[in-house]
Amino acid sequence: MNKLIIYGDIHGSYDELITLRKKINPQKDDIEVCVGDIITRGKDSVKTLRYIQEHNIKSVLGNHEDKIIRYLQYEKQAIKNPITLDEDEQNIVNSLDLKDIEFLMNLPLFMKFENITIVHGGLKNSYDLDNLTKNQKAKILRMRYLDKNQNFIAFGKEENDSIFWANLYDGNQGFVIYGHQWLQEAKINQFAIGIDTGCVYGNKLSAVIFKKIDKKYEYQTITSISSSKSHTAHSFHN
Repeated sequence: MNKLIIYGDIHGSYDELITLRKKINPQKDDIEVCVGDIITRGKDSVKTLRYIQEHNIKSVLGNHEDKIIRYLQYEKQAIKNPITLDEDEQNIVNSLDLKDIEFLMNLPLFMKFENITIVHGGLKNSYDLDNLTKNQKAKILRMRYLDKNQNFIAFGKEENDSIFWANLYDGNQGFVIYGHQWLQEAKINQFAIGIDTGCVYGNKLSAVIFKKIDKKYEYQTITSISSSKSHTAHSFHN
């Protein structure tokens, strides 16, 4: 009876990932998946990326991986690269080998396991994951808040009446596990769980665990370990 173990945004927090895996103690028939944003901001991005590959841990695409991929794609073209990397991102790019790049290039936008759907950012009720436009794909990576008409709101443009997408989601694309928006505790809605608990910002790394019963995954628990970072958690994104 295998389990589905889904990790929140790791952001190069290698030590915490090792500690959390030891606490969970995955078995050979368990499935492990990340919600994206494996890399950047933490001190061990490439080390974390390679550990995930070595241990057959799956991942969906996060917006931070997407930025690196788009930068690499532009580098192949005979034009000035429109994407500017910070020092951390440039160091990551300089350290990637061909296997790392292939892994990043092949990260899917979403993954489904029976009744569970994993994305990085979020979904609108009108989205069909099997028939997405280019614009919708970009928004899935970055979704946080919607307006009263369920229109996407860019980060920093939120207003008092903005609604977090998971508060409106009706479950039509499965029970969704996501990251991207970090919170002190996992966010549990009727049809979604947000599992980014801000490890790289000094809070904790979390994973949600489901147990497979018949042909369906049922929620079991959320397991977390505290960040080893001593600085105070703070909020910055993208």
